[in-house]
Amino acid sequence: MIQTMIDAVRADPKVGRGTCSSIDECYEQHELAAALTRDNITTAKAAVKWARGVERLYREREREIRAEIF
Repeated sequence: MIQTMIDAVRADPKVGRGTCSSIDECYEQHELAAALTRDNITTAKAAVKWARGVERLYREREREIRAEIF
């Protein structure tokens, strides 16, 4: 089941392979599996939702940092 969730995340057009998202660039397979397990994610749909949420938070922090610098 974990591989199915990872495959769904990697195939997602917003956070998957080739998107340059934090999930795509920063999470190795085993790290993604550990994060999904840690957060009790149990379905592919929930895994994609989780990944998009992580990416949203990452982008929000990035905007805050840029606002402070410039």
